[in-house]
Amino acid sequence: MSSKRQIFRTASTISVFVLLFTLYSLTEGKVYEKCPLARALDKHKISSRTLISNWVCLAMAESGGDTDKVTTLDNVSANYGIFQINSKTWYREGRKGGRCNKKCEDFLTDDLTDDIECAKQIYNDGGFAINAKIYTKCELVKQLSAQGVNRSYHGHWVCLAMAVSGLDTEKTTMLPNLSASYGIFQINSKEWCRVGYKGGKCNMKCEDLVTDNITNAIKCSQIIQQQNGFNEWVMWQKKCKGKDLPDVGHCSAIG
Repeated sequence: MSSKRQIFRTASTISVFVLLFTLYSLTEGKVYEKCPLARALDKHKISSRTLISNWVCLAMAESGGDTDKVTTLDNVSANYGIFQINSKTWYREGRKGGRCNKKCEDFLTDDLTDDIECAKQIYNDGGFAINAKIYTKCELVKQLSAQGVNRSYHGHWVCLAMAVSGLDTEKTTMLPNLSASYGIFQINSKEWCRVGYKGGKCNMKCEDLVTDNITNAIKCSQIIQQQNGFNEWVMWQKKCKGKDLPDVGHCSAIG
């Protein structure tokens, strides 16, 4: 009889372990590669197929395709999931809420249903730019100073960013030669960065140039400027060269 009890206990323990493992497997995150992600987004009809590449680019830039990514921010909110959607506006921790009426925790599984539904709502409200950071001139000057850019060049860098991107950190411009220009300084993928892996003369991923943190964008732009000068940017020649530059002298006083 005791032998039967032992077998029953062992079987019960195994059953519990299998159940827990199954539940964990259902809720754990997943890191998507670009092609599987494109297929998943198309299957969920996130948008027309012509925009799928934009959604994939967004996911790779924001999370590297990681459905389990959480980024805590200084304003006590956090960005969740593969699209890094913010909790302050779009959903709530521990309960359904926000404009998407969803729980933050539901964005951290390999099931993209909630992510896609909320992302579609955000896109319908304001397009892809709703998650972008548009820098002010003084905010850009502060970042340039932090990276050691000479103060005498601040006006040129601000003028360049205004001309090529409108100070938009997430701007991506597809070009006829099948390359693209990325970020606040519109750095081109043909020569300076690579999509999906580090490369180019800056040895950077293009996706790392379209985030709110513009450290990489500044570093790569400095490499370009040191090698080719500001003339590398056609818009700088048109809008800044020999023209009155933005007055940013007061920015250092603002801090």
